[in-house]
Amino acid sequence: MKNTNIGIANLVISNKLKESYFQGNLLEESRKTTSDFLSVVKNSPILQLEFKVFNNIENKHIENEMLAKDYIDKHIKLFEVYTIEEIDAEREKLNSFLTEGINVDVPERMELYNAIDVLITESLNDYDKIDVDNIYEAFTIVLGHVKEPKKSLLESVEMESVGEEIIEIAVDKFNEKYAELNEEDKNLLQLLIKSNDKEKKELLETYKTESLMVLEGIDKESVKDNILKAIGKIKEMKYNKRSVVDDIIGLHELKRDLL
Repeated sequence: MKNTNIGIANLVISNKLKESYFQGNLLEESRKTTSDFLSVVKNSPILQLEFKVFNNIENKHIENEMLAKDYIDKHIKLFEVYTIEEIDAEREKLNSFLTEGINVDVPERMELYNAIDVLITESLNDYDKIDVDNIYEAFTIVLGHVKEPKKSLLESVEMESVGEEIIEIAVDKFNEKYAELNEEDKNLLQLLIKSNDKEKKELLETYKTESLMVLEGIDKESVKDNILKAIGKIKEMKYNKRSVVDDIIGLHELKRDLL
């Protein structure tokens, strides 16, 4: 069986880590797997190079076709100092992290990673083994991706780095007590990961409205001033791309504590 490339391996590892948070089990095991995976990559010059190349190409946006082609070519040429056998030997180290197979529902990213993989391996093939049609199809996919404008970090559903960023925020906000969250909490975290900027903006307004309804319905004279201050702060809240996740979680916690 062909050894997997770093893009797919990273996607699988990130997906497992994210799922462990939502399912509330195997959290420590997933963290250790992630740590071990990063350790393997850091100790392999080939895997480090592959990681950087995949990451650069995936996140680069160049509208000019000539410049985009040159950018791709220069990255692929970085592998010329290695042989296919050397690359394959290093990639084999990733197989232990994929014992359950590849199970990620992100076809466009899988297509991109496989296309980059083809460009790398075909560039190192012996002349009589080169598949020109395969190279052309792969290059077309990669070129199209580089020329396409990239979504912002919070719009992307899963640079599983996006997944990781949201998870880190969730861990900070809930103090690493994921197993103690109720279904409403888990549903909110899932919604935050899957939503784009527009949906997050709408979600913020929904939570503002719901929180205000709860606060305005409290009739306790002793805390009236504090309630009015809280109402004022919520009404002043504006959508901020950098803080929207924190803001939504904060409103969610406020409403939950008041009810």
